Amino acid sequence: MALNKTGLKAEIKSMLNELKEDLDQSEAIERFATKLSNAIDSYVKTAQVVGTDSNNGPIQGTLQ
Repeated sequence: MALNKTGLKAEIKSMLNELKEDLDQSEAIERFATKLSNAIDSYVKTAQVVGTDSNNGPIQGTLQ
């Protein structure tokens, strides 16, 4: 499964739209950092890992 860059971009835009009217910039920065790190964490965890083991056998899985 390929990473969903379009979905990540949409999530970031949604965050920014939610925060653009916030009057407390310090709070907005904190909320943005939390939401962005959560979005990136979710994005990375959608990756499929494919490789070979020490016996040259195939392995695959997801990040946890």
